[in-house]
Amino acid sequence: DFRYRPSTRASLDSFIRHPVYREYIKLTPFAATPAKSLEACVEELRSLGIEKAVYTGRDCESTYAYPASNDLVLECMRACPDLFIGFYGFDPHKKMNGVREFRQAVERDGMRGASIEPCMAHIRADDALYYPLYTVCCEMNVPVIITAGLSPFMPDVSLDPMNPIYIDNVARDFPELRILISHGGYPWMLEAVAVTQRNSNVYLDFSTCIGKPQAQTLIEAAGSVISHKVLFSSANPFVEVSRAVTAFRSLPFTPEVMERISRTNGQAFLGL
Repeated sequence: DFRYRPSTRASLDSFIRHPVYREYIKLTPFAATPAKSLEACVEELRSLGIEKAVYTGRDCESTYAYPASNDLVLECMRACPDLFIGFYGFDPHKKMNGVREFRQAVERDGMRGASIEPCMAHIRADDALYYPLYTVCCEMNVPVIITAGLSPFMPDVSLDPMNPIYIDNVARDFPELRILISHGGYPWMLEAVAVTQRNSNVYLDFSTCIGKPQAQTLIEAAGSVISHKVLFSSANPFVEVSRAVTAFRSLPFTPEVMERISRTNGQAFLGL
């Protein structure tokens, strides 16, 4: 699962208390999501056949004055190192200090890559502030996950930086950098497919996208032209992992494509 955050009390609170989710919390029942122990989360993942869960950190402290969640990621990695794979949340406005902290997180703490959310940094994925990070990722041979997909009820977040078309520039400038377009690029799903198809170093997940308008575009592409580039992601706790697995298993994919999306494509992205 390439987009999983546990439904623990600390993890849920990192969303409920975050200013960027203020309207989302008011307009949805998310705040009533029941918390689970980490042990219960691990048991659920194993019961669903999920062997690895990528936990992405978030750092938009410069734009929203809220602490990063990287410590939560590290706690889960240490508690269950055979299951959780951590990706370090990176704030581009911290510039080289942030880059140095990222390098330390990989070398010292075992983080496996970077997680960035251009929309929450209020800049595009191809902004120069991200390029030192991409350079270090290439040097260290670790990938980056780029959030590119609409999150509802976030009036402070502009749509434009989420457009996956900007990731095309990054992929061409850094052909060695493995990139995951997370959240399917909604509502620019066709653009997300095109960027993934034309760049050998770009992968795509469709977390939160099944059932949305244009979802059929992603499903058809995932079963054909980019079947070797698509990764399974649940987006837990916003989409419960059990629901995401059920929805994925209902898709009209061949057993070979199912195996690619649920296992071998992820191994390639991680460089295993």
